[in-house]
Amino acid sequence: MSELTSAAYERLRRAIMQLELAPGAGVSEAQLVDAYGLSKASVRAALARLRAEGLVVAEPRRAHVVAPLTLRDVLEIYDLRLLLEPPAAEAAAARMEPGELKRLQALAEHDVDDLDAFLSANQAIHLAIADAAGNRRTARILERLLDDSERARRVALRAGAASHGVRALQELRAVLAELEAGNGPRAHDLMADTIRVFRDELVESLQRAVLDMPLP
Repeated sequence: MSELTSAAYERLRRAIMQLELAPGAGVSEAQLVDAYGLSKASVRAALARLRAEGLVVAEPRRAHVVAPLTLRDVLEIYDLRLLLEPPAAEAAAARMEPGELKRLQALAEHDVDDLDAFLSANQAIHLAIADAAGNRRTARILERLLDDSERARRVALRAGAASHGVRALQELRAVLAELEAGNGPRAHDLMADTIRVFRDELVESLQRAVLDMPLP
């Protein structure tokens, strides 16, 4: 992949993940070239990669459409997270190094006013806990699940879910405290509660967005 194509891909992917390009919006190569100052060739190659990732869909009469957010996707992602993360948190209680715990505790003190930084810190904590459990595949699967749900989480956080992120960090600090204490079963239960409550708020946010959408 050329440097220009890589830059175009990163810019368009960021625009999709940060909701600059709204879910369900139709976009053309020409629009993207004009909006982001990219070359036509690099946009075409970037769109091919984004199609492969499922972030855009090619449609005959609309050129490309930014992949919509669906409740089915959210529920499937959170069902998998509930299967993977609570057991990983329990296992991590016996494995987490003190230095790594301190690093994660510092991340959990992050300012939620910067949504990008908050999401990065939040993801880093979840992935580090999964990684500490000792199963590399769990961490890789979780990274993909978090990437796939980033747009939906942004929608929910902007709508006030988890107190705009404040409660989410408080809950993670509680999980990390149990990891530090070596209390695996309690870390398991707290992680499950954290994921379940945010899932419910996220679903409510998406349902509200659909109800507020104008009819065609």
